[in-house]
Amino acid sequence: MFKNKGHPCKRGNLAITAVALQDHILHDLQLQNPSAADPSQTKAQQRANALRSLKRNAKAVTDTGLQRRTQGPREADPEREYVLDPKPPPLTLAQRLGLFEPPPLPLSSDEWDKVRQRSLSQGDSVQPCPVCKEEFQLRPQVLLSCSHVFHRACLQAFEKFTGKKTCPLCRKNQYQTRVIHDGAQLFRRKCATRIQACWRGHVVRKWYRDLRRTLPPTDARLRRKFFEEKLVMLSILPVSLGPLCVPLEPVCAGPVSML
Repeated sequence: MFKNKGHPCKRGNLAITAVALQDHILHDLQLQNPSAADPSQTKAQQRANALRSLKRNAKAVTDTGLQRRTQGPREADPEREYVLDPKPPPLTLAQRLGLFEPPPLPLSSDEWDKVRQRSLSQGDSVQPCPVCKEEFQLRPQVLLSCSHVFHRACLQAFEKFTGKKTCPLCRKNQYQTRVIHDGAQLFRRKCATRIQACWRGHVVRKWYRDLRRTLPPTDARLRRKFFEEKLVMLSILPVSLGPLCVPLEPVCAGPVSML
């Protein structure tokens, strides 16, 4: 009797567990909230927000004949860093039952600083992107919670290709993503260094050429050649002047005849 009574309960628990595992596997295989995509808003919501902002800013204007300067919308700071997926995904049935660990909570600013320091110590921003093998330069860059760095477009393409959120290097699931600009800053410094090196080289070469034209060398052979070139320059100079160089006629110092 007791066995027969407990058998349906065990079957029910087994069925719930199987359904929970299947649901969790389906959610794990599907791409939920891609981190490299734009902030989580549908196109319909974005259009509705744009229409609301237009209606809010629309005001009746009276023509007074005076020209007024219209202030356009303020441009966002290009160096601003922000988290792309601040909200954790909802818990699956298997996670609620304790069969799987729940997703980690959003990282705080201090934790993001530690992740960034670990990435800088590894030199991820100095090296090329692991996906496309190209330098970051000025293209958008993202930092994962596992301290790996990628191009934003490369990570988005990888997530779309695999169909799930998995780090291309360490294969960590359900990572968090933050937009950073370390690669762009390093690229600007490198460009500034190259420009300064080119200008300093030009200044030094000009100074060296002027020094060779004015200061005779200490080596005997070079010193002789230096003065020979100066002598040739001095001999060619009157010929190059042409009619400006007119020789003076000698003054007659003889006796003056008296009429």
